Amino acid sequence: MKKAILAAAILGAAVLTVNPFAAPNPVFAAEQTATAEAAVPQLTYTYTSKNYGYTIQCPQKPVGVIPASELYPDKKGEVLIFDNDGYDIKKAWVIITDAFEESKVPDLNKLTEPEAETLLKGIFETNAYESIMTVNLTPTNRGIYAVTAKTVDIDTDGDGKADVTATADTQMAITFFRGEKGGRYQIMLIDNPNLLVQDVALYQRGVVSFQETK
Repeated sequence: MKKAILAAAILGAAVLTVNPFAAPNPVFAAEQTATAEAAVPQLTYTYTSKNYGYTIQCPQKPVGVIPASELYPDKKGEVLIFDNDGYDIKKAWVIITDAFEESKVPDLNKLTEPEAETLLKGIFETNAYESIMTVNLTPTNRGIYAVTAKTVDIDTDGDGKADVTATADTQMAITFFRGEKGGRYQIMLIDNPNLLVQDVALYQRGVVSFQETK
């Protein structure tokens, strides 16, 4: 696990000075990512949220938009649905507002690399993430990007040792960041049953396009 943490931290440091998400996502092989990004369609639809004051570029017009509270009862925001089978959501972006407490996440733009590594390590060890890194959403605005784990080791008897391995139905890509006007956001990719390289690349481009309008 320590190796995974250090690899994520090193990769995070590497992308701090380059184009957002330019480094390969650690979930996929570099050659897969390069091939997929070359074939990724353009984001052709601009979604404007009147309720929460933001715009984001999407791969298509959502087939439906529902309150985030329908999936996450304690959250505010919207779910932009791009593909579904009845109530089964196949592809969607979940945009959460007021996603984290101001005091619990420092200003990422002011952190030194050792401070950023310590922050990532703490988040990684307390969440079921497969990978985590910092990324530049703009040249002046830094966020945290993570992918949830497919399998999680659980300590059921409190002895400090994992004795059960749970397998998730799906994985999610997640980005936490502050907007240019100070809003606190979390954007998640739902891609059932498996994360697809092309959908991750589209999602990453969408996150970078996010703008607050009020």
